[in-house]
Amino acid sequence: MVEREKQNGRLSEAMLHDVPDPPTPTPRLLHDVASTGIAELDHTLGGLFWGDNVVFEVADPPAAEPFYRAVAAVEEHYDQVLYVALSGEPTQLRGFDLIHARPGSELSQPAPLLRAIIERCRHGERNLVLFEAMETMIERWGADVAARFFAHCCPQLLELGAIAYWSAPAGALYPGLRRTIEEVTQCVLVVGDSRLRVAKAEGRPPGIEGSVFRYRDVDGLPALTPAPVAARIGVALRAARTQRQLSQSDLARLAGVSPSAISQAERGKRGLSLETLLELTGNLNMSIDELLRGEVVAGYRLGRRDHPRTRRIDDAHQPLPLLDDPASGLRAYLVHLPPRQTGSPHLAHKGTELVAVANGLVQIVLANGRLVLRRGEVLLIDATTIEGWRNLGPSEATLFWILRD
Repeated sequence: MVEREKQNGRLSEAMLHDVPDPPTPTPRLLHDVASTGIAELDHTLGGLFWGDNVVFEVADPPAAEPFYRAVAAVEEHYDQVLYVALSGEPTQLRGFDLIHARPGSELSQPAPLLRAIIERCRHGERNLVLFEAMETMIERWGADVAARFFAHCCPQLLELGAIAYWSAPAGALYPGLRRTIEEVTQCVLVVGDSRLRVAKAEGRPPGIEGSVFRYRDVDGLPALTPAPVAARIGVALRAARTQRQLSQSDLARLAGVSPSAISQAERGKRGLSLETLLELTGNLNMSIDELLRGEVVAGYRLGRRDHPRTRRIDDAHQPLPLLDDPASGLRAYLVHLPPRQTGSPHLAHKGTELVAVANGLVQIVLANGRLVLRRGEVLLIDATTIEGWRNLGPSEATLFWILRD
């Protein structure tokens, strides 16, 4: 039975052609975020961006349930809350709209389930989708099919601006699935040993990844407190060691200390000196910052836009900052212009600027002239300034405004 479901559940190319594309959203802006229901986590992440897929990596599926309950407690933030039930109705999340995907049901296989989720998310602009633990997907379809389902579902929920919660087994159990999750999702939170670590948080400022909290369950809801430095170093050491498949003795040799010292450091019982950390990170070919993040620094910054399907009409023509950090050397803004409408930069910039039109017909008003750009054309400005832009077409125009500081 299980093997037959695995065979039938393969997401073949033909099946994927039947999956509807997400509706092409009208590009509009909304300057808000959603809540996790946990104040400390909201403060660290800056809330949840619309479209975030949040994966809780846990050793045991019940460990994710308090976080599900916390976000469910703020359901008023959402137009609808959906629960994807793979085995049975959730006992502590009653009252939500269920997507039944139990064995033998019409949605028991990956392709029809994916279609149903996307179709349901069309009906609201602010959707929350809670998935039953991925262990159930693995039991039903196998780890490879579960990974492919995630790889197709996660980006479509991002495009629709839906927030999704997933619970995944520890990375060491299914390394292929863990790689897929790391490559595709926006947030990964590792829960275990009474701690929570932010392993991935796209679109957040540097330093958020690697944040560690002490965690305890209070009346069925998570209580988080920032972990001391020793605890953060301990979590980082364990993550680095696990990632490289090293033993505590191996790590001790690289650091020039005893295995006991590494064991105590990983448990947060004692710290390691700066000299020891420098010795260790040098031998691991990484920086201390990389060690504390718990992952290798990606070398990139992601500028996540707000909800892709809604906006405040009065802000429609205002530049939306995708990356607004002069220290990085580059800044990028997204501009939407309604038909026949005009707009202007919100700041005067001295330096090189680039305007790239993604859609529409746009006139750029410079201090010394006016130019018209079609879709796919760019304008480089290095000796004058932009005074404004105007949409000359009958439909909404989109452009990117990039500054070099």
